[in-house]
Formats: sequence, C-alpha cells, structure tokens
Amino acid sequence: MVATSFADASDLLAFNRAVHEGKSPQQALEVGDNGIGAWGKSTVCGTGPCFALHPSVEGFRPGRLARIAFGDKYVDADLRDIAPRGVIDLNPDAVEALGLRPPLKTMVDWSWL
Repeated sequence: MVATSFADASDLLAFNRAVHEGKSPQQALEVGDNGIGAWGKSTVCGTGPCFALHPSVEGFRPGRLARIAFGDKYVDADLRDIAPRGVIDLNPDAVEALGLRPPLKTMVDWSWL
C-alpha cells in the first residue's frame, strides 16, 4: 500500500497558518494537520507510532494495532485517524521507526495484529 506521512512539523505549521489566515479548522485540514486524530488522541511526534486508514478498509477499528514494514524494518502502531482512500498515513514516530523521512510517498507492507 502507498504510505504517506501526516502530523509532522510542516503539516502542523500549514494547518496553524491556515487557521491564522482565517480558514476554519475544517478548511485548514485540507492543507495541513492539527495533530489530533479522529478520536481525540494526539498523533504528533513523541506520542508513539500511529497511522490513519480510510474507514472502508476491512477490519478498520479505532485503536486497532497493525504491523507496518518497509524493507527490513517494521513498527507496530495503532489506528488513530482517518486517511484518504488508498493510502496508509504514518505519523512522525512511525516514519522514524521505519527509517524514513517526511514528507513521504512510498510503498509499505502492513497487516493487522
């Protein structure tokens, strides 16, 4: 699946800039991220590896754990947010654990635990 990143420093900055410029929080989410998952848990750096998926993914359940792998590295992370269809969105802690850097768009393997 294609992995992208969210809730990194540039994502948070873009969200806050949009709000400061008068955009609603919903409009600001179109250009950045607020660092708060769909169920109120933080997704920012230092809060532990987490990810986001589209609710249409079979087995989707808030808080569910998955193992995400890139090359010979993997990370176990919990589902904290909703992503666009067709991608798995990784927070900064998950990105770092896989040896990657945001922003990213790369293929990863993943499975529910």
